[in-house]
Amino acid sequence: MKIQGSLMGMGLLLMGAGLTPAVADTFRPEPGVRCDDDAQICYDRGTPSVELTRQYFGRDAARALRWELRREERGRYGHVFYPEPGVRCDRAEQVCYNRRGEPSFRLTRDYLGSDAARRLEWRRSSSGEGYSSR
Repeated sequence: MKIQGSLMGMGLLLMGAGLTPAVADTFRPEPGVRCDDDAQICYDRGTPSVELTRQYFGRDAARALRWELRREERGRYGHVFYPEPGVRCDRAEQVCYNRRGEPSFRLTRDYLGSDAARRLEWRRSSSGEGYSSR
């Protein structure tokens, strides 16, 4: 239990830096959901989910995540996250960038939702900029 708590603490520390989803051993139990085995946290489209964490890792892991999220909300919970290697999503901008650093409609839709993807598409069409569909 002490080791599990240490791993959870390290995972949450990395999560605050926006690194956990990209560097840890993960699995995808359903579309849009990624779970981190080491930290025992599940993410719904890149956002930590207490309910999914409870479903896949149990009540204690969900309770620890809920406590950490409350603590982080009072602090500096980051708006940038990395849902997969090479992919960066920015909640404040409501856009995800592919491995080449280009805004991506598909990644934005997958990790931030269809509304964010529509706004990204609208910005692309109104500015004439090229955005990746990947």
